[in-house]
Amino acid sequence: MSAQAAGDNRVHPIQHTGANIYLIETDNGHILVDAGMPGQGKKLDKALAEMGVDPKSVQLIVATHGHLDHIGSIAHAQQVTGGSVLCHRSFAEGLESGVFEKAIPRTKNLGMRLMNYLSGWLSYTGAKPDIVIDDEFDLGNYGLAGQIIHTPGHSASSISIILDNGEALVGDMVRNDDPEKVGLGAFYEDKKVLLDSLERVAAYEPRIIYLSHGTHIDKNTLLGVIEANR
Repeated sequence: MSAQAAGDNRVHPIQHTGANIYLIETDNGHILVDAGMPGQGKKLDKALAEMGVDPKSVQLIVATHGHLDHIGSIAHAQQVTGGSVLCHRSFAEGLESGVFEKAIPRTKNLGMRLMNYLSGWLSYTGAKPDIVIDDEFDLGNYGLAGQIIHTPGHSASSISIILDNGEALVGDMVRNDDPEKVGLGAFYEDKKVLLDSLERVAAYEPRIIYLSHGTHIDKNTLLGVIEANR
């Protein structure tokens, strides 16, 4: 364990709309996790101001995956913070060109399928990634004990952030929009691969796991989701 003690929370949710955005406090500044839907840049600016955070303190912007509600305002975030943008290699070209990963609905719900179809008409301003990862990326150079790992299944480019203090961020791999219901959600590419990725996260023994849709869960809840879906 590093100087970043277990139980010393570094992750702070940003009050936003749509998919959750998180700010991670480091010894050198901050890391921003995702940036919201297109056109939400001003909401991000306001949220940072209300938190008393200087945008220029954001050294790194992590795209957990390429779905529109996560990277739609990433160009704005890059511009106002000057932070380096990081994504998985499978989405690097799409991020730069403004093409998002297609969400695949795993449901017969017509509303979900219609939303997926209509999303094909949406677009966003792309951002050239400064850092492209394949599997693991050490966050030590950013003043944070932890790493980013590739966790595909929800989408090909999905990545998770695992901190040595027991905090983890897993994007859309698990959802609990309804506090009484925790699961994989209605969109994912490959269920087996997704569950394998969740097992990889669980192996790090996280004490708190932050979700992009909902709030957070603990390791035992994560293991329950895995068991229920195997």
